[in-house]
Amino acid sequence: MLARILAVGDELLLGRTVDTNSSHIARWLTDRGFHVDRTVVVGDPQRDIEAALHAVSDGAALVIITGGLGPTDDDRTRQALAAVMEVALTERSAAWARIRRWYRTNLPTRPIPEINRRQALAPVGADLLANDRGTAPGLTTRIARCRVACMPGVPHEMMAMLNRLDRPLIRWFPRLRRPVIGEVWISGIGESAAQELIGGLLTEQHPQVGITVSEKGHITLRVVGTAKEVRARTRALRHALTPYLLPAAGPAASLVTLLSKDGRTIAAAESCTCGQVVAQLGAVAGASAVLRESLVAYHEGVKRSRLGVPPSLLRRHGVVSEAVAAAMAMGMRRHAGADLAIATTGIAGPGGGTAATPVGTVCVAVADRSGVATKTIRVRGSRERVQVRAAAQALVMAFEVASGRLTTKPIELI
Repeated sequence: MLARILAVGDELLLGRTVDTNSSHIARWLTDRGFHVDRTVVVGDPQRDIEAALHAVSDGAALVIITGGLGPTDDDRTRQALAAVMEVALTERSAAWARIRRWYRTNLPTRPIPEINRRQALAPVGADLLANDRGTAPGLTTRIARCRVACMPGVPHEMMAMLNRLDRPLIRWFPRLRRPVIGEVWISGIGESAAQELIGGLLTEQHPQVGITVSEKGHITLRVVGTAKEVRARTRALRHALTPYLLPAAGPAASLVTLLSKDGRTIAAAESCTCGQVVAQLGAVAGASAVLRESLVAYHEGVKRSRLGVPPSLLRRHGVVSEAVAAAMAMGMRRHAGADLAIATTGIAGPGGGTAATPVGTVCVAVADRSGVATKTIRVRGSRERVQVRAAAQALVMAFEVASGRLTTKPIELI
């Protein structure tokens, strides 16, 4: 069944806000058996929303709209929807009562702004969707044969409301069937090299196999089809990519999975990545079982005093060097009493680089009880991208050490 997404808001068109809602909704829809053929972003003018509504509802079974349900003058999704449906907007007493209750519960000392009454308006014939995280109720209705669901643009409100559509979907689309989906995760290999290894296994149907590269340091191969097709193709992909397989979705989750299974622990000492390594680890459920400690050793003095990096090493090799990264990892492992330790030091930019050590140069080290493994990577892009990518590569390296794919060696710090 065909589904489409309409994201409303000038801030999206101006690039001031990243549209994360559409990607979340698209995944939610495809996981439930819909085919999403387009996402449309439109500004706040009511005529633009109306035109977009006519276009996306034509031929679709379901349209999901986010944004434009706030209380201010530039929130016009309700008005546009009523105009397209050719019905009036009326105030729903239940919606206004829920808005007042939300204020009394969450902001009891503030008066309830009369402007919030706008959020209680709904087109005649539309049903309300409860919002337990904000004041704007959602709406469900029809435009001709197309089902339409309108939700707030605030991501955490939208996500909670979206999950409440599962029950109505069964009623609206009784023939809808969730697809069988299998995923294979790999790291340590590029997209082109992976394509060469899997050959004809990347297909458009029977089953559908797609490949996606993540900024977090891994590649996902997603298989969609019948249960039999998915089992066979997933097995073939895993066989072809055996040396690069991850047990979970990404290096951070894979590292937590592996270390938890073995009862091992990890710590991190970061300079240029400024906590990104431990942030990616800590975002994984279950990280508390393996993560012992983290230190952002940004200043050279902290590297010396807290991690025991010898001053002579800093003078001889420079702060951005594999030797210093190795000393940081060894010092952090010793200080935290962890089985493994990750260290990063580099130049995130936008300034500070030289011809010999350009912006984006990051030295990474992973220490275990047998020694240290080091490498130097270069990442192009913004400061944020350098930090995120370098942290992800550090986690890939840590997984390789933890799984035995990469051997550490004893070194002498001179």
